[in-house]
Amino acid sequence: MPSTRDALTLADTAGSYPVIFADRNDNTGGGAPGDSTGMLQTFINADLQDACILYMVDPEAVTLCQQAGVGAELTLTVGGKSTPIQGHPVEMTATVVALGDGHFLYDGPRNRGLAGNMGPSAHLVQKGVHVLVVSHREQPYDTAFARSMELDPQNMRYIGVKSAAHFRAGFEAWSGAIHVVSEPNVHSAEAVAGRFKNLRRKVYPFEDVW
Repeated sequence: MPSTRDALTLADTAGSYPVIFADRNDNTGGGAPGDSTGMLQTFINADLQDACILYMVDPEAVTLCQQAGVGAELTLTVGGKSTPIQGHPVEMTATVVALGDGHFLYDGPRNRGLAGNMGPSAHLVQKGVHVLVVSHREQPYDTAFARSMELDPQNMRYIGVKSAAHFRAGFEAWSGAIHVVSEPNVHSAEAVAGRFKNLRRKVYPFEDVW
């Protein structure tokens, strides 16, 4: 499975926008921490414009944004705080676009009308890369929360989601292309494969069992 960097090359070659990059390994619905930094660092290194990440779980960064206030520019680290396997925290010098308490109503095909709560949250932007930083672990089922934080993913060119599959209900219909990517994560098969030392038979996904 490609990394975000490799998928970005494929996406720009195809030219079908907006492009969604789904980080299957950092899927909070499967128990991942939600603070893997591989995708965010790739977006920043590529100097992307009209790009966003949904979502980065980092309550510490949210607190710093709250202290700074809307409109402030600050330098802080985002993500990579749960465990080193999630990648190094990304240093950003970003502007606080919006702050919120995380409460919203889903309005997409999945969970329509149900209340969601991402906890204290912040919308940051560094150059052309927007990041929704949240306190509660949840994957994006639709764009309702992002829009409540003054970010409409449908106006973006590159959208990164921390989700393996459930995002499709609210994103696939309007996307130009979807690339499922793999970044280092405690939730990935690659990360746990080496921990099993005494397996007595082949076990998927560590080995081909068919």
